[in-house]
Amino acid sequence: MLGLWQKDIDQAMQQPPGRRKIQFSIPVVENDRVRYFVDYFSEKKRGFFKIALARSGRYIPMMATILQGEGLPEDLVYLSLIESGFSPQAISKAKAVGPWQFIRSTGLRYGLKINGWVDERRDPVKSTRAAAAYLKDLHLQFGEWFLAAAAYNAGEGKVGKAINRSRTDDFWRLSQMTYLKKETRNYIPKFIAAALIASMPEKYGFGDIAYESPIEYDEVTIERPMRLEQIAKLARTTVKAIKELNPALLRNITPPNKDGFPLRLPAGSRNAFAQDYGLLPESAKPKVITHKVKKGETLLAIAKHYGQRVTQLMDLNGLRSRQVRVGQDLIVILDGALKKR
Repeated sequence: MLGLWQKDIDQAMQQPPGRRKIQFSIPVVENDRVRYFVDYFSEKKRGFFKIALARSGRYIPMMATILQGEGLPEDLVYLSLIESGFSPQAISKAKAVGPWQFIRSTGLRYGLKINGWVDERRDPVKSTRAAAAYLKDLHLQFGEWFLAAAAYNAGEGKVGKAINRSRTDDFWRLSQMTYLKKETRNYIPKFIAAALIASMPEKYGFGDIAYESPIEYDEVTIERPMRLEQIAKLARTTVKAIKELNPALLRNITPPNKDGFPLRLPAGSRNAFAQDYGLLPESAKPKVITHKVKKGETLLAIAKHYGQRVTQLMDLNGLRSRQVRVGQDLIVILDGALKKR
């Protein structure tokens, strides 16, 4: 069966860029494991799949364009569906994050920034570019798309070890053994089932999906950190809208960056934002400093010193309690919007 699936992908790869859709063969569609997961998504996981399909309207056009630009079949977007349901906020038990479920080490390896300010694994655009690069590398390493997809799920090290221990590089034979976890052995049938349902939802009983509109935005570069409340005010929108367009942001303020920070705004709001941003006095632009906790200092005393609330410092620094330790670095944001208490 997987040999036929490989043939289906190979045929898609022979098409011109932008037309590389996988046409699944009848034996592939009718495979027992594929049928099992079609039923699984249609029944037991119907709620999850409906939400994922609705969310796909927001992200698939952008993701498919990026995959096409890298010469990959656009149907690989459905890996994101089974990984996260297209959710930028998804976090797995293994601490994989974002729509493409990158673990920290792989995300960093493929150029995604992960620090106390941003986690670009959550960024649907940047993480899709990273996923495309990773999938291309995996295909180059293993020479077959199903092994590449399995390695995307389990990691190339585990798949490589399974190949060595089983003495076969045929994924179908490998999937009949126990060298790979059950999740990985089922990954290909699961992907095919998701692709089938998503491409023909009415056929599989999903005819009532209210698809979200494709993501659209303007982008500006801001030179200094800004609170999201202030950004939303200048862009005539809400903080929620700013967070949805910039899911990589981990704080309610943009990070300091000597080259400026690229910020996404609702489509059509760039000019209004730029005009009002240019009129902001220096006193209205936040300044980010680092305070090193000294012996005898408390969080309350530090907050009073900088004219802030304790809860502000806790939220900004991800503190779960008021306890601080000597030598600990605390981020403090100074701006004219804060009232001294």
